[in-house]
Amino acid sequence: MNVLILAAGAATMEPIDGGYPLLLAEIDGITLIERVIKSVEPLVGERLMVALRRSEMTRFHLGDVVTILRPDAVLVPVADSVRGAACTALLASEYLDGDAELLVVNANQLLDIDLAEVVKDFRASKLDAGVVTFPSVHPRYSYVRVDEGGFVTEAAEKRPISRFASAGVYWFANGRRFLGGVRDMIRKDVHVGGDFYVTPVLNELILGQASVGIHNIEGTKYLPIKSERQLQHTELHYEHGV
Repeated sequence: MNVLILAAGAATMEPIDGGYPLLLAEIDGITLIERVIKSVEPLVGERLMVALRRSEMTRFHLGDVVTILRPDAVLVPVADSVRGAACTALLASEYLDGDAELLVVNANQLLDIDLAEVVKDFRASKLDAGVVTFPSVHPRYSYVRVDEGGFVTEAAEKRPISRFASAGVYWFANGRRFLGGVRDMIRKDVHVGGDFYVTPVLNELILGQASVGIHNIEGTKYLPIKSERQLQHTELHYEHGV
């Protein structure tokens, strides 16, 4: 399996901790980027790719940090001008084995779950793609609509269309199919505020008759880090023995 960590857009809040980026925020003594890498390591097969902002690689040596944590990781430098996570994923396409499975993980959250078990469930259900969800109605998140059979019928970015919000973890049985969906979405200019996101790519797969499912988790298992308040909440969560 190929694993792609989208860490180039993880600095969306005000500078914290002496001006260092969010990826270097220490949660119970361990940086966020290290926790994210550890969470996916059991699933890495063919390749682990980490997309980082080029400017942060230069200023804060984030590339060196990732290489120390995972020497075989492929670094994908991303310019500040790149328009969203979906475009970032395309930059990693040259490193992907298109026939292999692909796990895409956002780096601005942590999930208190076993991702290997989640992927196992997606495989057992013979899905073409799967997304981890949690209950919410806040418009800061992306959402999927699910039918009675548990299959995704529609996806939307920054617009609640159900109570199933994306937790920022996406599995694809075939990496090439995901990249094709990204290109189709960009050609259709399906953006939000000028940026192209990953969740709406599911619409393109569904149009191609792909079966897309969800793995829904409790809200307490999803730890978003999109604000300083959420970072403090996550720190408390780990300080209490997680």
